[in-house]
Amino acid sequence: MRQIKPLFLLLMMFPLLSFSQVEMKWNKEVPTKILWQEVTSLGNLIVSSREELIGIDTETGEISWGKRAFGNLERAAFEELPNSPFFSVTTDHSLHLIDQFSGNEVFNSKNAGLQKVASYHLLYNSDAILVSGTDYNEEPLMVSVKMSDASLSWSMNEKFGRIVTANELDNQELLIVTLFNNYKLNTDTGDVIWKKTNSREAEQIDKMGKFGALLKQAAEHVSQDMDIQLHYYQPEGSDVFYLGSQQERQGGMTTSSGTTSINYTNHYNAYNINDGSLVWNEELEVNGALSQVSFLDNGMLVLPDDGNRTKINLFDYKTREGLWGKKGRGIAIKGGVYDYLESGDGILLISRTANKDFLNYLDPVAGAITFEKPVKVDGTVVGIVPLANAILYITTESMNILDHHTGTLKWNKSIQTSPRLTAEHQDKIYAFDYSSGLLKVVDKSNGQVSDFSQVALRFEGKESPSNLEILEDGIFIHSDQNVAKFNFDGSLVYQEYYAAPKEAGWKRALLYASSVRAAYIGAASYYVSGAMAAAENDVRQKDEAAGELVSQIGNAYGDLGNAASSYAGAAFRKANARLKATKQGRDFMFIMSKQEKDIVLLKVSKTTGKVAGEINLGKDREPLYAVDDITGQVYYQTGDAALTSYMAR
Repeated sequence: MRQIKPLFLLLMMFPLLSFSQVEMKWNKEVPTKILWQEVTSLGNLIVSSREELIGIDTETGEISWGKRAFGNLERAAFEELPNSPFFSVTTDHSLHLIDQFSGNEVFNSKNAGLQKVASYHLLYNSDAILVSGTDYNEEPLMVSVKMSDASLSWSMNEKFGRIVTANELDNQELLIVTLFNNYKLNTDTGDVIWKKTNSREAEQIDKMGKFGALLKQAAEHVSQDMDIQLHYYQPEGSDVFYLGSQQERQGGMTTSSGTTSINYTNHYNAYNINDGSLVWNEELEVNGALSQVSFLDNGMLVLPDDGNRTKINLFDYKTREGLWGKKGRGIAIKGGVYDYLESGDGILLISRTANKDFLNYLDPVAGAITFEKPVKVDGTVVGIVPLANAILYITTESMNILDHHTGTLKWNKSIQTSPRLTAEHQDKIYAFDYSSGLLKVVDKSNGQVSDFSQVALRFEGKESPSNLEILEDGIFIHSDQNVAKFNFDGSLVYQEYYAAPKEAGWKRALLYASSVRAAYIGAASYYVSGAMAAAENDVRQKDEAAGELVSQIGNAYGDLGNAASSYAGAAFRKANARLKATKQGRDFMFIMSKQEKDIVLLKVSKTTGKVAGEINLGKDREPLYAVDDITGQVYYQTGDAALTSYMAR
């Protein structure tokens, strides 16, 4: 809910046969045959050709940069890096990190002396890229290179073990957590400020001499292919940090299929960040999978996920003693906690059993659940809006208002909706209700809900509304092939249907681009990620490949601007500009349709619902095209080595 995964706009290509009322921006040829194209989350056009990998200026079509070393590159070898201006290229023998704006290589594993790369971390505040792996003698190697010029700052050949996480601290210091040790380093020089084992068990292994070293080596080897769940926490302003880890254990129950259930235990250790010393004599052990942790004034609130056996508890910062429940053993709650929200004088807990979601309210002062019984909700909770003396929640299936003092729902019947069909405007929340086909409106000041539209909205072609968008002059609702608009008085302005081509694969790029954009536009900040999850699910049902791309949506438009590196400034400014363009919206949408026996890409006006322009794709049975639906720019491969770009305005 708080994290938005990175956005990649799918690029595909098709021959242009004809167009009308669409402005051509440029028409260019590249030196050799085009293999594939990609629009990055920051709006750059990357083209792979037989002889080189090329960056194209989207405004002019001119080649901005070329990398002949990556000619004939397969699409699977290219990956845009989340929250960064870089993409990676993986070859048979090396890993390369490339600046998508300049084409400059900021990291080359071969040049850095790495035969195998295990992990890398982008450190924006330090203008550094931290990479770990093994050298050509198969010995451990950690290197730090500058983002700005790819120069080597320092290297470390110590047997540091697998790096789990790296965190930038103040004063050019870096905290590195490995499988067995914690390090505090000088970011510029790599000098070790302190090094400490990260558990009592690791200390005991160190005391075992050569045998202990063999045990470590074996554990590190085995762990390379393991998904290690380890979280780093540091309360704001505290000189103590915490590591939480998850351990699997066999359950005592066997399912009807013969499989043994898996239970989890999570372990926490506290460390002094000044010298790395352990704060607690023993680690804190809590039943359940690793989940949520909140730091309150009087202790650390641990909210695990242990299914129907979950107990939440507050633990003393100094003694790790449990402070809630009988003998400090915690408070039982229905389901495992997967999210929470601090609201008013308490904390709303969102938990889940095998197939149901529940809401509970926690009084952190009294250490007690205030509801007599948990509130069951339909769907997965993806957003919460604090109201006066109440909380509005939205799930993947419904919306209602919870009185967090009594644990009762304000509406007898929830609105059956989704995050993508919900939007806020002028202290009101609008939502399309699947069950009635009506638009509903919620007054945030008093929580009252009423019918907004006057007639039920039913779409043609067996489609249901999938996206809602607030325009200056009304409310726009659409699916893949249907569009409708309501005035702010609730009257229907228009409803139009454009039949779809039979070949669904032709719509992949358009489906991906428009779904992602609609999620950004239609969702307010408090449930953006829920809208993204809904977009992924909707797209995946229609096209698995496009769904995989949507699943990568993350922090590209959320956290990029927080990075401090001046080197990355251009990328972040462009990301923010694209976000601004997205929020402002456009007065049209793209729809793939058919006219007689031809396939057409329609530019449909949101103002009128009518076609304002079209691109005729003819009878091509394998159309390959590209849409940057954030800006309204469309890219075409008009020949083996020719590209044409059009702008829908």
